[in-house]
Amino acid sequence: MTLASDEFYRLEGLIYRPVSTRPDWLKAWRNEAQYLLSLARRADADDDEERLEELEDQAREMADVVEARLRHEGLM
Repeated sequence: MTLASDEFYRLEGLIYRPVSTRPDWLKAWRNEAQYLLSLARRADADDDEERLEELEDQAREMADVVEARLRHEGLM
């Protein structure tokens, strides 16, 4: 596993996804997602495969939640 996993790309894509209106929660979510990606970069640099796997799982869950929320609010 590397930082180039699909889940990290998916999360990064959601961070930079343009939206017509920005809900109040989106800015805070983007900050959390960017923090998760920075932790993943650090784990990748340290060759910490176990931590990368944990972070990848968190990225998947985070992306699932935000995609559902964006869909629910008609922004996706």
